[in-house]
Amino acid sequence: MVSLVFGAGLLGLLLSMTVPAVGAAFVPLVSLGVRYVLFGSGLLESLPLHALYFNTALSVLWLVYVYALFAVCAIARRERSRWWIAGALAVTMLLATARFNALQFERGSLHVTALDVGQGDCIYIQLPDGKDMVIDCANYNDDKKYEKKTFDYLDTYITDDTVEYLMLTHCDSDHVYFMDELLGRYQVEKLFMPNVLAAPGTTSKDKKALQDQIDALDTSRFTDKDTIGTVTYAEFFIAALTEPNCEIVLNVDSNVNTNSIIIEETTYRLVFYCPTQEYYDDSNLNSAERKNAISPIGILEYNGRRIMFTGDSNELNEPLVVERTGKIDCDVLKVGHHGSATSTRNPFLDAYTFEYAIISCNTYGNKFNHPRQSTLDRLKAHDIAVYRTDNNGNIVVSVDKDGNIKITTQKEWNKEENYKGYSTGSDD
Repeated sequence: MVSLVFGAGLLGLLLSMTVPAVGAAFVPLVSLGVRYVLFGSGLLESLPLHALYFNTALSVLWLVYVYALFAVCAIARRERSRWWIAGALAVTMLLATARFNALQFERGSLHVTALDVGQGDCIYIQLPDGKDMVIDCANYNDDKKYEKKTFDYLDTYITDDTVEYLMLTHCDSDHVYFMDELLGRYQVEKLFMPNVLAAPGTTSKDKKALQDQIDALDTSRFTDKDTIGTVTYAEFFIAALTEPNCEIVLNVDSNVNTNSIIIEETTYRLVFYCPTQEYYDDSNLNSAERKNAISPIGILEYNGRRIMFTGDSNELNEPLVVERTGKIDCDVLKVGHHGSATSTRNPFLDAYTFEYAIISCNTYGNKFNHPRQSTLDRLKAHDIAVYRTDNNGNIVVSVDKDGNIKITTQKEWNKEENYKGYSTGSDD
């Protein structure tokens, strides 16, 4: 509605400049539209838990432009030059807005967002060269409200309908649920996924139809003997292998000295430490902990800063990655497995000397009681400031071209409150 009113206002301005009589008749209609929007905003403001977002600075510039036009026309309403002033302002603001949009990538900043998806995981990365990456995308309950919020946010920043890089760390539903929707919504150029086959599971009503689709796929690239039998993973698996013009890379390294996933440009480098082929051969996925431990651990370097991504990594694969990297000074940790007791162990924290930690978790659907108090105590003992999506909403880590880190949150951050967790519960 706002877009329609804005477009009508711009049309009214042009009519007033070219055909004043028609413009004079048209502008009052636009005024009614403005009043309707303001009335609707007032009603929304009276609702509990209301919020009004300007997702980008570009939106704010457009708003400034509209009010500036109103102000100029009001001040100069008796002068014949008023429409020319308004027209000049319109052209200036249009050019400034276009220039600002171009400068977003020229400034060369890195932005990493941990989206508040409830109990689940979704990391959106806007790389310094303007490319987009998403790591996991799901809510544990497959909640449609969280799904809408997630894609509203992604749509704001993925303006060309293309995701250059997409990764699924492992096969759990709280990392998978929205992935098939994401594949249908955007063109994905490169997809990183587990070296694990899919089956529809025993409870699926559409078991035969899903299995027929899987059987029709070329699955020869998958080398692990295990199969995950869930509808959620099966639907993602089908969507992934049928995504047009998409290169698929499996999350498996041939040995401990090689990395199959390296994303590198002039100013940044992202390396993932995946399970090796030997690890897949020697292990099986017969427990929740083993299924989580196939999560790759990624380290993104930009302007002297390092951000680590962990999926649902835990005490099984953390030491294996430490052996491969050695001790490294890192700045930001996306905490493994939503802050479970079996993740983010002391040897891991000792190896990487983090300053900030981000935990994706939520009480809604959180039957696992994440984050666990023991994990938060370890982070506090290492003097690591904790940010949590349950308390802080969306969390954005920005690194500018000079290497300065800035963390912004959707909700107010309280350092001590974020060290309070759950003492008991299941870590599945």
